[in-house]
Amino acid sequence: MTRAPSGHRCGADHQNAILSDEVVKAIRAEYKPYVYGYGKIARARDIPVSTVRDICTMRTRVNCL
Repeated sequence: MTRAPSGHRCGADHQNAILSDEVVKAIRAEYKPYVYGYGKIARARDIPVSTVRDICTMRTRVNCL
């Protein structure tokens, strides 16, 4: 089980996680500002734009990858 430095479960091991670590890495790799943005990625993966934004700006899934 993956743990953050604080000891909490993180990443795909977290009980509320919907996306796998591989999907998170792919989203970050796909994101290109002003070319392939949050909206296009969100529509392609059928997830909210805010989720894609939070992943790309490292607001979520920071300590785990």
